[in-house]
Amino acid sequence: MKGVRCLKPLSPTSPPKLYSHLYVEKRVLNHPQTRFIMEKFDRSAIVLIDHYKEVFNRPNQSFAAQSDSKKLILAHKDGKFLHEGSQYSDGFEHPQFFYASSIMGCLYDCDYCYLQGLYPSANTVLFVNLEDAFEQLLPYLDKDTLIATSYDTDTLAIESLTRQTLLWLEFAENQKNLHLEIRTKSANFKPLKKMKPNQRVILAWTLSPQKIIDRYEHATPSLAQRLRAIKEAVEAGWNVRVCIDPVIYTDAFETLYPDLIDILFHHIDPSTITHLTLGSFRMSTPHLRALKKLHRSDVAFYPYEVSDDMATYPETIESTILETLVAKARTYLNEERIRTWQRQS
Repeated sequence: MKGVRCLKPLSPTSPPKLYSHLYVEKRVLNHPQTRFIMEKFDRSAIVLIDHYKEVFNRPNQSFAAQSDSKKLILAHKDGKFLHEGSQYSDGFEHPQFFYASSIMGCLYDCDYCYLQGLYPSANTVLFVNLEDAFEQLLPYLDKDTLIATSYDTDTLAIESLTRQTLLWLEFAENQKNLHLEIRTKSANFKPLKKMKPNQRVILAWTLSPQKIIDRYEHATPSLAQRLRAIKEAVEAGWNVRVCIDPVIYTDAFETLYPDLIDILFHHIDPSTITHLTLGSFRMSTPHLRALKKLHRSDVAFYPYEVSDDMATYPETIESTILETLVAKARTYLNEERIRTWQRQS
């Protein structure tokens, strides 16, 4: 591979449990975050490259095979970090809503995730120059702005590696118009334990029934682990949103998902949750076509309805999902704290 040079690992003090190889763009070799990560993975093979696309975009990759042995690519992002929030997400009425793309790929391996149809590789690209994202954001901060920091990944899952959540929180502390949503399936609240809660920051946990986690959400924490993390967060004073989204429609839907809401509020005081958001599975048709080619999950092959390049459940099923779950949620929360995603008419 042109431009590739392999370095010896650093001092062998601990065996790598993840990311056996680090591919590092030469221009970021001396970036502070690069050095921090290389010290964390001191038994990983370090491979110098000219550009991350040499590894991430090479042809004929197997997403499934790479999912079992993910590699980490450290790179510099030349383009924009900020992208306008899409029709698939809720901007919570903020005048400006963006998502930040500082990581490509995810530690987790959910069968229904659109990332499998978006990226050619299951490996992770971490853009270490997050300071440039902050510079790009500054011109927008004369008015109320929401940034989703983990739209295309799960930043909290690898926070001990990246420290990106910490950097976002430090930046947001002095930006009075900046609101952050940090969405996760992680049970990793530990990095935030010593942080002072910021009332303009929402920690948003995605929950699924344990049977759905077992079947489709590979390598993710269990429901019980996520609930423990939520409990820690609310007790520490953080604003927490719970997301049952996407809902995967199965034969057992009418017991699995209402039971999930009961389990949630058995463990978590409803008064401590800012919102419960509900939404059925949806995906752009190009991403769904790519997902089908992988033949990894039955979720890809449901007979969805397609409108405006979006694949969703038939309207009768979507209505059943939302009516069932909203009715259950109302037994714990008032209407204003229940949010739903549904197709635009």
